[in-house]
Amino acid sequence: MFFDQAKIHVAAGNGGNGCVSFRHEIHVPRGGPDGGDGGRGGDVIVVGDPQLRDLQPFTYKVHYKAGSGGAGMGARKHGANGEDAVIPVPLGTQLWRIHGTEGEEDAPDELLADITKPGQRVVIAEGGLGGKGNTRFVNSVRQAPHFGELGEEGEGFWVQLSLRLMADAGLAGLPNAGKSSLLRRLSNAKPKVADYPFTTLEPMLGVVDWTGEGDTFTLADVPGLLEGASEGVGLGHEFLAHLERCQVLLHVVDITGYYGVEPLEGFRTILGELDAHAADLAGKPQTIVLNKIDALPPETVQEWERTFIGEVERLRGEGHPAYTYEIEGELPPAARLVRPVSAVTGAGISALLSWVGPLIVRMTAPDTLADEGAAAESGAVEERTEGRHVTYRPAPTGARSFVVTHDEETGFAVKGKAVKRLVSRFDLDNEEAVQYLAERLDRLGVYAALKSKGAQPGDEVDLEGYTFEFQ
Repeated sequence: MFFDQAKIHVAAGNGGNGCVSFRHEIHVPRGGPDGGDGGRGGDVIVVGDPQLRDLQPFTYKVHYKAGSGGAGMGARKHGANGEDAVIPVPLGTQLWRIHGTEGEEDAPDELLADITKPGQRVVIAEGGLGGKGNTRFVNSVRQAPHFGELGEEGEGFWVQLSLRLMADAGLAGLPNAGKSSLLRRLSNAKPKVADYPFTTLEPMLGVVDWTGEGDTFTLADVPGLLEGASEGVGLGHEFLAHLERCQVLLHVVDITGYYGVEPLEGFRTILGELDAHAADLAGKPQTIVLNKIDALPPETVQEWERTFIGEVERLRGEGHPAYTYEIEGELPPAARLVRPVSAVTGAGISALLSWVGPLIVRMTAPDTLADEGAAAESGAVEERTEGRHVTYRPAPTGARSFVVTHDEETGFAVKGKAVKRLVSRFDLDNEEAVQYLAERLDRLGVYAALKSKGAQPGDEVDLEGYTFEFQ
């Protein structure tokens, strides 16, 4: 069974608490504070592993937790950093964050990582920072602080894993179009082949040596598609996504119409499903492969070939992106996009490979990528890559990193990541720590913002879940 979906929970390590300690050596009068910092919590890291085939390991283990940082100690000894949790995933895995709590999760909406290269490492959950020991809070006024920072909590959340096969070319078509037979003929893969629809129940990958001299590309075969596949009909809906990463699609058509589907009608059905699934998939360069020519007279094969060449010209007239791609600045003749073959006898296979192999090379060449970069001004590349790759940008900064609100019923509230992080890192039962926290909030501008909102001494203020009395 092929597993291309999984859900796991990741938890980064908590930071260790800072130490409150004072020197007590008999020969050191007025020794002073010497509390060390807490260690940093471990991160949760995913790494691309080319040896993994699918997401089956995540059906056995769901929870992944990094180590927590050690607490600081006296004599300025820092706590040990927590051990990272490293999670190997197959190439082509996308990881989406699921917001909410277990049983009430929202739909995955934040792409954390898109693992496409062997050894690629991405931190998806950061460990908490270690707390500072009391040594860090010494100044000219506060010479013997009796407080330290608490360690920060590590990130923890549910993650949706989705596998998209990494293949150069993909086979698309109706059930029993002969895709599996074609994969066996072209590559080293050995998919099941039988005389009934839906023989293929899971995606298959094969390596094709298209020159016989070690020049290869990977070819993916997915279960056959039916009309309505993009809306969940048949087996094709969950596997359409595996074609998204392919550079080229081979649209396989059974020209015998053996299962009662007229070839041109079947071709248009699958083309419509590819178009309906995603704009990125619809725009991939396609080549039409007319399969099973060994079962028809040569004149019938030629007639079908002319019919599909006319169909390509019609699609070009409509501007369909799958048939209007250029090679070295020129539109290839429509006849080159229609390839009659026989997966059984091997007829036409050599001509097909001599077309597809160089086409994939051109599609993956650096100049092609440069052309796509130039086209970004028109928004074309952004549309194709949206939702598939992570773009890292620095967090926006401004004069104020918090928001103050006032409501007649609930009173004053201060919200902001910086405020929440600051308040959570001190023991609020420690009078010295509360005084230091008040100083930090004042420097941050919280008190001034509250005053501008009309806060008066004695009013209660909610600071990210912690209640304070405004002074």
